[in-house]
Amino acid sequence: MPPITCHVLDTASGAPAASVPVTLSLLSPSVAALSSSPEPTQVATASTNADGRITAWSSDFTIENEQVYKLRFETWEYFKGNTFFPYVEVTFVVNMEKDGRDHYHVPVLLAPWSYSTYRGS
Repeated sequence: MPPITCHVLDTASGAPAASVPVTLSLLSPSVAALSSSPEPTQVATASTNADGRITAWSSDFTIENEQVYKLRFETWEYFKGNTFFPYVEVTFVVNMEKDGRDHYHVPVLLAPWSYSTYRGS
């Protein structure tokens, strides 16, 4: 299992959101350097499977403590343009020392006019 996974559920249809393109980027090597970091570095891409999950990325990667990541979900493509949000970005900090975990799961509840997210397990 990769160190970062996600799950997208379409709350308007009540079903998993299949085939949502997702890009994972590294925003900063540390929280302290966030304000002076260069452009984000793309780490991997994938599309959600039939269950709305990303369980494998286009490339393998490792995570380190205090790195800042961004997941970008291409919602315009998924909703075929019938959405208020052309994309959804979720930015989060990997804090393995504080969290005591080496895996981060990011669920997204998605509808054409709203979205919600939380730290999963």
